[in-house]
Amino acid sequence: MAIFLRNEMVGKLQQGKCEVFFKKKNGEVRHMMCTLNPDMTPDIQEERVKSAPEKTISEEVIAVWDLEKIAWRSFRTDSVLVFNERNEV
Repeated sequence: MAIFLRNEMVGKLQQGKCEVFFKKKNGEVRHMMCTLNPDMTPDIQEERVKSAPEKTISEEVIAVWDLEKIAWRSFRTDSVLVFNERNEV
């Protein structure tokens, strides 16, 4: 399995769209087009207020905006199989 650094993935997600393939806990491989670019996501603070009570932030998980499901999703950094920037116009 390739190793993808959390800081590098977060940096690319903050710039634009990224394609991620990762292995879910049940073994299924999931494909997701996602971002952390503020121009493409709902207001993060507003969403946190609506969400469950204060959560502990894990360095092993990245929460992202799923561009296809139009919802916040997350993946474990150690489960990433493929990570690509997709900023084409």
